[in-house]
Parts: sequence; C-alpha cells; structure tokens
Amino acid sequence: MTSGIAAEAVRGRTRVRKAFASTTVRQAVGFAVSSATLGALGMVTSAVLARSMDVDAYTGYTFGKQLLLLSAMFFEFGLFLPAARMLARSDPAQRRRVTGAVVAFFVPVSVLFGLTVLALSWMVDAFFPVHAGPALRAVAFVALGYPLDFVCLQTAQGLGRLHSYSIASVVSRLGFAGLVLAMPAMGVRLTSSGVLLADALFLLAGWITLLVHFRPRWDGLGASMAQMVRGARDYGFSAYLGRVLSMGTYHMDTLMLGAASDPRTFACYMCAASLSYPVGLPGAGLATAVFGRLTRRPRMDPVWVVAVAVASALPAAVVSLLAVPLVRLVYSDRFLMAAALVPLLATAQATSAVTRLFNTFLAAHGLGSDLRTAAITLTASNLVLNLALIPRFQAVGAAWASLLALTVNLVVHVLRYRRAVHTGLTGGPVPGTPRRDRSARGRDATAW
Repeated sequence: MTSGIAAEAVRGRTRVRKAFASTTVRQAVGFAVSSATLGALGMVTSAVLARSMDVDAYTGYTFGKQLLLLSAMFFEFGLFLPAARMLARSDPAQRRRVTGAVVAFFVPVSVLFGLTVLALSWMVDAFFPVHAGPALRAVAFVALGYPLDFVCLQTAQGLGRLHSYSIASVVSRLGFAGLVLAMPAMGVRLTSSGVLLADALFLLAGWITLLVHFRPRWDGLGASMAQMVRGARDYGFSAYLGRVLSMGTYHMDTLMLGAASDPRTFACYMCAASLSYPVGLPGAGLATAVFGRLTRRPRMDPVWVVAVAVASALPAAVVSLLAVPLVRLVYSDRFLMAAALVPLLATAQATSAVTRLFNTFLAAHGLGSDLRTAAITLTASNLVLNLALIPRFQAVGAAWASLLALTVNLVVHVLRYRRAVHTGLTGGPVPGTPRRDRSARGRDATAW
C-alpha cells in the first residue's frame, strides 16, 4: 500500500514537471504575467484619471469605455473561433492565408462597428444621466480596436503566439498610461472625450501592428473565407450567440447601475471593479494559453484545473483583505465606499477565471451547442439577479448579482464539459459508452 502511494506521488510529480516544462506553460506564464502587468497599468491609469478628473468627467469616460466594450462583443459573428481552430490545425503557409481571411472579414465588421457607435452616441445622453455622448462621437470611427482585441486574441491562440499578443497589449497600454501620466504634469486638462480618444488610438495601433507582424497572405483567400463561414455555420455562430447573450447581460450591470444610481455610486463601483479585475488575470491567462493543446486532447489534465483555481483564489484573498488601504492609496477617500464591494467582485473574477478554462475546452472542440446552453443559463441568471438586486441595493446588489451569476455559470460549464467527455463528443469516449450517444452520462467521479 505504502509503495503504491509513493509510486503514485512520483508519477504525479513527473506529470507536473513535464507540464510546467512545456511550451504551452511558458506561453501561459508569459500571458499571465502580461495580463497582470495590464491589470497593474489599468489600476495606475484609473487612479490617475480618478484623481485628475472631476467625478462627472471620470464617470463619462468609464461609462463610455464600458459601452464600447459591451458593443464590441456583438461584432464577431461567430467567424473568428473557427479561424482559431483552423490556425491551430494548419501548416505554416496555410496559417498565413487564414490570417489574411481574418483581416479581410474584419474590414466590413469595423465599418459597421463605427456606424453603431455613432448611432449609440446620440442615444446615451437621452436615456442615461451620464454625459458620455460627445466622447463616443469623438471615437466612433477609431474605436474598432475594441472588437479587434478579441479577434487578435483568437488569432494568437490559434497560431500559438500568445507572447506576441501579450507584447502588443502591454506596449499599447504603456503608451496610453504614459500619456495619461504626462498630461496632468504638463498642465493639460483631461476631458472624457480626450481620454477616451487616446485610449482608442493606442489600442488600435497595437492591434494593427500585431496583425502586420502575423504576415497575412492574400492568395487562396476565397477558400479560407469559405471554410470560416462553414465553421461559423456549424458551431461558431452558436458559440457567438451564447457569448453575446451571457457577456452582454453580465455587463449590463454597469448600464443598469449607471441609469439607477448617482454618478458617485457608479464611480465607486467602477473603482472596485478596476481593483478586482487583475485577480482573474493569472488564471485566465493559463486558461487561454492551453487552447491549441486542448484542440488535440479528449479531456483536461486535472493539473490545469488546480493551477487555474489556485492562481485565481490567492490574489482574490489578498485583494479582499487589503481592500480598504488599496482604495485609499489608489483612489483616495472620496471612493472609500468601493472597499466594501471589492471582496464580492474579486471572488467573482476568480470564479470567472476557472470557468474560462472549461469554456476554452468546449470552444477548442467546436462544441457550440454546449457553449450556447451554458451561456443561456448565465443570461437568465444575470437578468433575474440584476433586475432583482440592482434597483433595490444599487452597487452592492450589482456586485452580488455578478458573483451569483458567475457561480451558476461555472457549475453549468463543468456539467457540460463532463457530459461532452463521457459521451465521446471530444473524441475520448468512456469505454462501453457509444460515441454519439448524447443521452448517456458518465458516473466516473475521478475522471475529468
């Protein structure tokens, strides 16, 4: 018995050493480090802006940015997940052609996004107390970096070049942070329109540089684009629809809070969200980096689940314990109310990071219907919880709604993952289980 336990421990240590010596893990660690750097830069930038701008201007900038991020989710149309899977399975020459197809598809998407932002800018001031319309009009046709972010991430995942994506992200945010730090020192008054425009321009420059670095090819463009369309029809659009429903309603808390509360309450909620955001970055980085490997694996190694959980839980605990001094240090006593929200939002970020690993697995296997089912559940949870909690409890209700909805989302993702593995939908059926029997359910509690 003792020798068996010792042998199992040795095998476990060997698996961990092999895992952490792999290119995938190096990519994951690099992506996690860059994500943490981005989180720190975002916190510094947010702190400088909160201290340098009046509350109304800062609220206008943060609301405008949240609206751009929310709108950007709609401009993927299920085309770029199939492209990522094609890239992960192609030879180098074909990868450049697929990258060319990605760029070609995004051109009309970017024009449509600009027109949408312009239309939204005229609606914001009419329906929300936050004055963000002029800022949105200023960035309407240069804000395409927001939807391009997700496209570049998917492309880098497929190419196995997350390090390039990470470098472009950090350089872009460094440029923006440097400008934000320099302008108040030079006596320049920061406005919501100017800051949002600078943010959008740096973001766009970074992603265009990254796509040029990927060296897209234009020969054979029609075949690659046709394959992307087929992938979108087979599973991409289902995944897109689920993502739009779930993430759209998940981020609707900021819109509801902006409409239901005063500017200071909204600003405190955004400060708490900014402090909590870096919590999920290390775990999310690990989850993102394994996309290419998961396209070729029938199930996940438990070491990835443990690694993501630990990488998310530890920073969540630290940020929660230090919430009050962090808010005072970063944002000043004007935003001290944000400290009470940090533990809830930090836990929500940690939960989201673990969910992302299971989401990445389902996406890597083109299981659009499972992604859609999980997303619909998150959508329903978000709607019910936001409508029930935000009008009555405002910022605290929004934080609790996020945490509870993301917990439900994690449970559903785990259930859909186990169903896919045990019914053979990932290419690894449990012995004795028919490969295409979608009704069969495994009972092996030890197998991921």
